Amino acid sequence: MRWSLLPRARRHERLRGGGFLGRVRAACSRINRAAEFLTAMAAHGRLLREVTQQDVDTWLAINPGTRFTVRDFIVWATRRGHARTLDVAHWPRRDPVSLDEDSHWELPHQCLTDTDLPLDVRGAGAILLLFGQHLTRISALTTHAVTTVGENTFLTLDLTPIPLPASLASLLADLRDMPAPTNWAANSSQDWLFPGDRPGQHLSATVIGRRLAAHHIPNRPARATALVALAQDLPPAVLGPMLGLHPVTAAHWRRRASTDWAAYLEVRLTAPPR
Repeated sequence: MRWSLLPRARRHERLRGGGFLGRVRAACSRINRAAEFLTAMAAHGRLLREVTQQDVDTWLAINPGTRFTVRDFIVWATRRGHARTLDVAHWPRRDPVSLDEDSHWELPHQCLTDTDLPLDVRGAGAILLLFGQHLTRISALTTHAVTTVGENTFLTLDLTPIPLPASLASLLADLRDMPAPTNWAANSSQDWLFPGDRPGQHLSATVIGRRLAAHHIPNRPARATALVALAQDLPPAVLGPMLGLHPVTAAHWRRRASTDWAAYLEVRLTAPPR
């Protein structure tokens, strides 16, 4: 736990809160993979300091889809001098599907202006569509994430307060100031931005996802579109602290945005004139 999981969990709890069960499952998965790796090396008569890159690659070749999470342990062991210089590449992920251009503009506008939609759907949808946040993080936001200083309203997702335009500021301020459910008085002390029906708990990411889907707001395509749009304008060093992304993840979205933009330019240059 001390090699990277505990510091990461403490930082996550201090800065973000929420998502406890998800973090526990992820930590258990990494611990199990590390134990499995050490057991396999011991079966071949290898101490950790004797393990070679070929040993790692051979072990990863069998069912790599579940074994790549050993990377955290390998990186820690290498940096601390417990092992030779070893490398486990990040597991490649397929590029997620993005929204089409019409939906990219229509859905955020609908969340900001359509008062017929439930307020929690509008708020969660706006944060998803404009800032590309995971639903687990959206569901765990507290009212303290939305602050008003003078005439300016800010949304803090990780380390950097983000100034909000007037329409979004008004929407999130209304959501922040909405009374807690009357059936559970305990919710009033928790200050959840999306309070749940159970005492002291926020809405689950699953419930928010279902509510968004019921109003035709797709989760993954919306998040991908938002992150690509932001990465086109912001370098990873700014994008990461603003949205709470790991530096590697922020760099990935920057590369994805550059690829998409280059492809767009190529199409425009090769398209026949109208």
